[in-house]
Amino acid sequence: MSDLSNRGSFATRLGFVMAAAGSAVGLGNIWKFPYITGEYGGGAFVLVYLLCIALVGLPLMYAELIIGRRGGKDILSSLLALTKDSGPLGTAASWVIGGMAVASGFLILSFYSVVAGWALSFFAAYAGLLPLQGGEQMFNALVSSKTSIPWHTVFMLLSVGVVTLGVHKGIETACKILMPALFVILVILLGYVAVEGGLAESARFLFAPDFHKLTGEAVLEALGHAFFTLSLGMGAMVTYGSYLPDEGAVVRDGVVVALLDTVIALMAGLVIFAVVFSHGGTPGAGPGLVFVSLPSLFATMPGGQLFGLAFFALLVFAAWSSAISLLEVVVAFLVDKVGMDRRVAALGAGLAIWALGLLSATDIDWLGRFDDLTTNYMLPLGGLGIALAAGWLVSKTDREAGFRVLGPLGEPLAAAWTFTIRFVTPLLVGLVILSKIGVFSAEEPPAPPAEVDEASPVDTDEDP
Repeated sequence: MSDLSNRGSFATRLGFVMAAAGSAVGLGNIWKFPYITGEYGGGAFVLVYLLCIALVGLPLMYAELIIGRRGGKDILSSLLALTKDSGPLGTAASWVIGGMAVASGFLILSFYSVVAGWALSFFAAYAGLLPLQGGEQMFNALVSSKTSIPWHTVFMLLSVGVVTLGVHKGIETACKILMPALFVILVILLGYVAVEGGLAESARFLFAPDFHKLTGEAVLEALGHAFFTLSLGMGAMVTYGSYLPDEGAVVRDGVVVALLDTVIALMAGLVIFAVVFSHGGTPGAGPGLVFVSLPSLFATMPGGQLFGLAFFALLVFAAWSSAISLLEVVVAFLVDKVGMDRRVAALGAGLAIWALGLLSATDIDWLGRFDDLTTNYMLPLGGLGIALAAGWLVSKTDREAGFRVLGPLGEPLAAAWTFTIRFVTPLLVGLVILSKIGVFSAEEPPAPPAEVDEASPVDTDEDP
């Protein structure tokens, strides 16, 4: 294990939890999870989803965190260090898994920054810095011209600025501000919709159990979202795990992060669909819901401009905290494996990601291609690789380190986790991969309104 004093570390447990939760809570929590929850059975879907979190999300999160903590470096360097006793197989697997994770962070941030730039543009409009027009008009202007470029640029500068400051002064400090602020905004918005109406109907849409909707497609959707929502498969949790001062927080705080991620997603859903139902809208998923449908409804609400300002601040904060973790995956690789200075690495990686993002900023078809490549192929394969490496290639001493601090419960929990990560998680992640590439033919959920579809050619599934 490396000397953390040479790389930086999280100074407090709260700092790590806020950073890891910030990585997990992203734009997908706001525009996808609430929709699929309501469409696939409400409370019944939530129960299946929580089971999938237990069988896929938490085992993989622990695997990533402990690989980072025991390896003490970026995902590639950590895997190489922990699998060296497995011979050529361990070395080859480490290069494939680690290389794919770094490439995934690079590619995802290139288009994620563009979408986050849209949120930043809407925030500026609601703040009075730009003309406030109809949602569809503003969104179409962003995706059909070069208007996205300056907002993509500003968002990348915000992300690079945090990462250049290091783990404690940059990432930890930013996330300890962003995540509580995000939660406070959500609570305020919940209070608003509780007074204005629509909250009861929103709660029924999200939580009323309808087991008739729990089809095979619903279970696959729960599996997929449990995997993607926690930012797994791209090395973010490995990277953050490498900044932990000890193994004591790995198991406990992994559970806390998963709960925070789920609670925030459901709170956002309550707010969004309360607005939709109380003002005659129709539930939908994807960017069209956030950037077209909701702004149109805000225009009909009392205090709609202030509500819109708070809502897009929420989106920007969620996107920013996730973008920081994506950039840190690449920067940690450049610092640890290549030997670059952190500031040089952050500026260089940020510039390269920004340049690639120009493709998505000027042509939304590129955004869709990158989204499809990472969502359907790279992230699931990366998650499968991490599960297999943690279960079969990492030594028993390293892989069970986080359980040994739990006292009498440690040994049985370690045995249960080892069985799960070796057999159950790879099987379930394999099902996710097969579903994403279209092996299973299942009915799709009811389609969003036509006008949302037209404005929303991309459905970002992964949830940094």
